Amino acid sequence: MQANRYKIFNWAFVFAFFVFTTSCVEEYWPELNANSDQLLVVDGKITNFPGPYSVKLSSSGSINDPAYIPVSGAKIIIIDNQGNQEFLSEKSAGSYETSATGMQGVIGRSYKIRIELNSGKIYESDFQELLNPVEVDEISYEESWKLAENELEFDQEGFQFYISSKRASNPQTYFYWEVEETFEYHSDYEIILVYDGLVHDTDYHNPYGFARTVNPDTLFFCWTTQNVPERFSYSTEYLSIPSINKLPLHFVPFADERLKEKYSIQVKQFTISEEAFTFIDLLDKQNSSSEALFTTQPFQIRGNISNLDDDTEPVLGYFMVASGTKSEHLLCKAPDRIRYNRTKCAADTTTYAITNNMRIAPAESLPLYYTYVYFENPDQTMAEAIEALAWVRQDCLDCTRRGGSHIKPEFWDW
Repeated sequence: MQANRYKIFNWAFVFAFFVFTTSCVEEYWPELNANSDQLLVVDGKITNFPGPYSVKLSSSGSINDPAYIPVSGAKIIIIDNQGNQEFLSEKSAGSYETSATGMQGVIGRSYKIRIELNSGKIYESDFQELLNPVEVDEISYEESWKLAENELEFDQEGFQFYISSKRASNPQTYFYWEVEETFEYHSDYEIILVYDGLVHDTDYHNPYGFARTVNPDTLFFCWTTQNVPERFSYSTEYLSIPSINKLPLHFVPFADERLKEKYSIQVKQFTISEEAFTFIDLLDKQNSSSEALFTTQPFQIRGNISNLDDDTEPVLGYFMVASGTKSEHLLCKAPDRIRYNRTKCAADTTTYAITNNMRIAPAESLPLYYTYVYFENPDQTMAEAIEALAWVRQDCLDCTRRGGSHIKPEFWDW
């Protein structure tokens, strides 16, 4: 009888726990007052890599209208502990830069930022030392599966990238990584003919007097280089050996066409202060929360910058002092078994499409590019395909119009 009562108690406890935990999880939508708006947001960094170094200033919006609000007209100075300093120039609204030949971070020195707004408010960070960097040991990748995190996603096969470091001299070393990716992509068609506003020699294949391109591949191959948006950080505080061994970085699924031709990454490995690491860690935790807030209330993550006249004023963002090393470039591509079946851009062979685009094109949009498309010959006795001049949307012919460069990176050869 005692055993039965014990079982009943267990089941009652489980039931009560279930009811309690499920009934207490409610969506929490905070009511933020007006004081949370119009806070200064600072995003900047100085390293031991050559400049220019950039600092972005903006003003925080409301939770209902989180627009980017740049702060212009500020005076920004980066100062080291030996009295050297450099003023930053505003290159675009809210974006400030040092000179390319100006100050460069030196290991062992300390740096701070000073910001003076048009309103007269002055902000500063504390001095932070540029610590000794730790060398990258290796970057690598493996074929892997990323499991779906919810019902709306699917399991994905792709490449998981990893970073390993050399051994740090300090048992408590704080790492931060930035990943730069480069990928090759191609236009849908080669450029065969060019309309440059002039009439050139005509023939059967070129009745409109277009110029013939010298090299059809000129704008066919392109490369895009950009930063991977995810942040990666780690601490060796609880490791028996202060080195990183195959820490997962980003994942690229095979379905992503960045892997179709060739794909490369280069990693910058930074050594940062404990305070900077804590800031990044808190930022990641806040940004990884779901759309509704279930367990934690939102919080403002204050950085290392304060108002000199009012230290109670919240200032968001961080001025980071980080020493870094670079990895070699790692190149890869999707396995041969992966097939990409993207539909080509539509090609219009009608006289109206070809001539109308010539007619309405403003002078600044020239040259216009044209191509040939090929159709199976309906005459079965003729083996040759039919060749036809065609108008195609220009970004399907000129790969640079999709944001990349037609200049091949020096490291691109296998």
